[in-house]
Amino acid sequence: MIELIILFYIVVFLLGSIPFGLIFSRVFYQRDITGLGSGNIGTTNVSRVFGFWPVGFLTLFCDVLKGVIPLIVLKLGFFSFLFDYDGPVSENVLWLSGFISVLGHCYSPFLRFQGGKGVATSFGCFLLLSPWAALIGIIAYVVSFVRLKTGSIASLMGVFLTLICLPLFYPLGLYLWFAAGMVFIVLLRHEKNLDDLLK
Repeated sequence: MIELIILFYIVVFLLGSIPFGLIFSRVFYQRDITGLGSGNIGTTNVSRVFGFWPVGFLTLFCDVLKGVIPLIVLKLGFFSFLFDYDGPVSENVLWLSGFISVLGHCYSPFLRFQGGKGVATSFGCFLLLSPWAALIGIIAYVVSFVRLKTGSIASLMGVFLTLICLPLFYPLGLYLWFAAGMVFIVLLRHEKNLDDLLK
């Protein structure tokens, strides 16, 4: 049983690792996004180089799905027998799955353990597991972006506020460590952006 659980999380990691930004840039424009703009495979760089429609939108949509699909599969009970014989999969299992999706997105083995910055995939997880907190995060992102015109700061504001609001809607629990882990990875992947802004 432990082997099956490990295999499940490996599949979740590999799903999160799919570099959709790179795939769509090659399919639509026959170019490698990792050599253009900031070199990042995420929505911001893809949209900056090729425009939001259709490549940026498709990248955003699929990166969000990376976080959503494993959670839907678990919530529907397809793999509940792996984790809990008596009922639905626990919140801790769901949040761990989300964390692993974000980890895969940010450190993809298909890109020599490089990847995106995790914002869209984290949003997908938060949207499904804590929609009210995610909504507050979206509002924080929009307000920050309108005022500051800086995507990286707006993204961090949105993710941080989402995390802070989680305990307001859900009881304290182990899951918060996995949620905080997502935010930590997002922060780590924005290190260069923050350094540039400070300079």
